[in-house]
Amino acid sequence: MNIKHLIVTCLAATALFSSCKDSPDDVAPTPINTNGGLYSLWVTSATGSYLLTTNDLMKDTLLSPNNNKGIDITSHLPAAFYGVYAYNHHGKFYFSNDGKLFSQHEITSNGLLKETNNYVFPGNFYMGKVLDNISTKDELVITKTAGTTNTAKKVLEQPIYFMNTNSLTINKTLNVEIPMIRFIPKQTNGQDDDVYIVPTSMTVRGDKLFVGHKYKSNITKADIIDTAYVYVCDYPSLSNGKIIKDPRGGFTAGHWEINKPTFQDDNNDLYILTRRVGTSSYGLLRIKSGETTFDPDYFFELKDYNIFKNSSSMIQKLGNGKAYISPYVIDPANKKVVADLRILAGGAEPKTTMNFMENGKLYDVFKTDESKWFVYEYNPSTNAIKRGAQIDPGVTWVYHVNKIK
Repeated sequence: MNIKHLIVTCLAATALFSSCKDSPDDVAPTPINTNGGLYSLWVTSATGSYLLTTNDLMKDTLLSPNNNKGIDITSHLPAAFYGVYAYNHHGKFYFSNDGKLFSQHEITSNGLLKETNNYVFPGNFYMGKVLDNISTKDELVITKTAGTTNTAKKVLEQPIYFMNTNSLTINKTLNVEIPMIRFIPKQTNGQDDDVYIVPTSMTVRGDKLFVGHKYKSNITKADIIDTAYVYVCDYPSLSNGKIIKDPRGGFTAGHWEINKPTFQDDNNDLYILTRRVGTSSYGLLRIKSGETTFDPDYFFELKDYNIFKNSSSMIQKLGNGKAYISPYVIDPANKKVVADLRILAGGAEPKTTMNFMENGKLYDVFKTDESKWFVYEYNPSTNAIKRGAQIDPGVTWVYHVNKIK
């Protein structure tokens, strides 16, 4: 699979950090305390993949694989980048690590990652999008990275699995059929290019399902059509389907892994990130609440911003009309950039695959120019940021920041 992380420097530092130490104290390791809150950071280094645990993300301390806060998970993954095919749901980790096995794990009090259940799919399976707004504690709603192209019907058959998290069995499966457009481009050598669909997003809003998708070359594997396509149908019947499209911002951005390039605001308007083929020119389209077509009066041009320059985080809804599209806090309805978190963080760059919200605050991981990694907390209501725990400087990436309990 062709996995890409969309990989400036800000000069301003704020007075918020005047009282911060250059390096936190490397305190003696302590056993994992599972009685209070527990958080984990999924990191990779030259030696493997690890879960670093802490009871306080904002504690001035060093989190490292070299003490008992580090749980070695290398054996659970064939490659470090498989962090984009994993998810934490209500404190348990879900891996799709060998192309068929879907496994459930939890962190134990003695600092181990224990497999609690697994499900073996009969065919190819890597976890793709998570429909988090219709998932529950007892049911995780997911799809796989890519469905099956049915050439006879000229559709992509994309399954949605409703996974029972208690027994790790499938409660039901829905099969979305996305019509393929009639488009057979030729390569420079005159060979026909049998293009294929990649689903980039799946969103259930009320009684409608919206599936963003894009077209890729079967020869070069590159994105090739500069138009945003979304399949809209009734939910859960999947009837009355139609394709809506819009060329203003390029194709629907994102890929088939868990990263989420869409969000719904407080008014239930659906925003979809777009990107121009072969560029880093991003934009936002909107489907207003109750509508099933793109808003012809709305396009938020983001081509002048370095969206996802060094991060591939999913879009995070912050509330109060704001959203986080790394590294920016935006007010999408009014087409405004509210804050650049790199400036608030003194020039550090956000670098994660999955951040998270708790009690109205955003938690993400940033890397400084000195190659130091820190957890940062951003408060949207005050537009203030503060630095928390430092992560071992030997890590090469931080995939997930998760709340375990």
